[in-house]
This record gives sequence, structure tokens and C-alpha cells, in this order.
Amino acid sequence: MEKDINSILYAESMKVALRVDFLINSEELKLYAVSIYNASIWGKKIDKKNKALKKNRQLK
Repeated sequence: MEKDINSILYAESMKVALRVDFLINSEELKLYAVSIYNASIWGKKIDKKNKALKKNRQLK
């Protein structure tokens, strides 16, 4: 299941990268899409940590 979510996120990242006009070739497009993907994964991890911290603070 996690792999499906990640492939969907990668596809969305590729769609976003395709909208950019400053990329010259397919290699740059792929690298840009991977960067967007990695940033999205990082953001999800940070959101999970923040939610956990917020929950812990409310319990105290």
C-alpha cells in the first residue's frame, strides 16, 4: 500500500515538474520531479511529528 501511495506522489511530482519552463532536458525534469517528491515525503514526516508533539502537549 505504501508503495502505491509513493508512486502516486511521484506521478503528482512529475506533473508539477512538467509545468516548469526552465528545465532543458528530460534528465533535469526527472531530477526536479525527484526533488519535489523528496520534499513532499519530508513534509509528510514533519507533519506526523508535529501532530504527535501537539497530541503529547494536549495530554499534559
